[in-house]
Amino acid sequence: MKYFLLFAALAFAVNSPAQTVPSRVPEPQSVAIDSKDNVFVAIKYGIVKITPDGTLTNLTKVAGTNADMDRHWSNLIIDSKDNLYANDGKLIYKFAFAPGNKLVGTIFAGQQWSYKLEDGPIATAGFNTINQMTIDKNDNIYLTDGYDKIKDAIGTSFVTDPFYLNDPAKKYVKYPARFYSVIRKISAAGMVSTLKTPDGKYILPNAVNGITTDSDGNIIYSANGFGRFIGKIDLTTGALTSVAGQPYKQEWCPVYTQGESSKAEFVSPENIITNKKGEIIFTDERVNRIIRIAGGKVSTLAGNNIIDPCSQNIGGRSQEGYLDGKALSALFSTPRGLAYDSKGNLVFADTGNHSIRKLSPDGMVTTFAK
Repeated sequence: MKYFLLFAALAFAVNSPAQTVPSRVPEPQSVAIDSKDNVFVAIKYGIVKITPDGTLTNLTKVAGTNADMDRHWSNLIIDSKDNLYANDGKLIYKFAFAPGNKLVGTIFAGQQWSYKLEDGPIATAGFNTINQMTIDKNDNIYLTDGYDKIKDAIGTSFVTDPFYLNDPAKKYVKYPARFYSVIRKISAAGMVSTLKTPDGKYILPNAVNGITTDSDGNIIYSANGFGRFIGKIDLTTGALTSVAGQPYKQEWCPVYTQGESSKAEFVSPENIITNKKGEIIFTDERVNRIIRIAGGKVSTLAGNNIIDPCSQNIGGRSQEGYLDGKALSALFSTPRGLAYDSKGNLVFADTGNHSIRKLSPDGMVTTFAK
């Protein structure tokens, strides 16, 4: 028995990565960049700031900072005046800096200890379960909110996804309401509304993993889980359409396929943004790649992790890795948050590697902070 225990201990030591210095960016999730190219990152519990020269400060550990800032934050966003916002799933906070790099956060939207879907002035509007969040060029904030609080108001706890009707075998399948989100808008003027179609129906995208806006102000979103596609919400008509991918084609054993947008396939689309060229950029965290949609085509922008066969994971996965260098040779481990700096560098969170990586316009991946 003792020899078995010794062997197990040695095997663990050999296969476990040595880490003598704890990461300064543990489990980074979301990234935002201000007009001065300061990078803000939501980490496991807190927010860090990285200046353009690489100086890193854990803002939630600075003496005098609000004590309750040491929490799990989601979806960092920055407005045109460099104001930083984040949500904790229930409330949206707005951050300011006091002398000495002290981070001061105040409740921007939502009612503490009261969770409900209620439109109106931001001071009184209510939210249920805030998930994804983005901001457009006019400082309007869009977010997904829990749908279950209004399901009874429309007379059913189930709704049919419009993309599912293309498959006769699944034509009558309906998802439980908990899989759906309503889209809320906080205008730059401070009014909260829940988006509906012109005939008054709620806009209900399914399994949203990330949202952004395009140059026309429409919402582009990633659908994970059942969907595995990139969708668009036309805010004029309320129509949901597919931008890339084949909605609901593969419930299990998904594959990653590049090429024509309508024929492409994804595994787990996550965080998503658009760039100045109008391209859609998103991460697929299970195949460990950053993917681009441009000119009606889907292609890998960065990442070359080995994709495992379905027999190893029916949900799809690739082998984690860590390697800087040319974009199509680089290796990642669960890439997530994305943001561009003023020089055109794509900065992103490499969550599994506890690091912030950077993809330069000339196609090189480097580690910016670790």
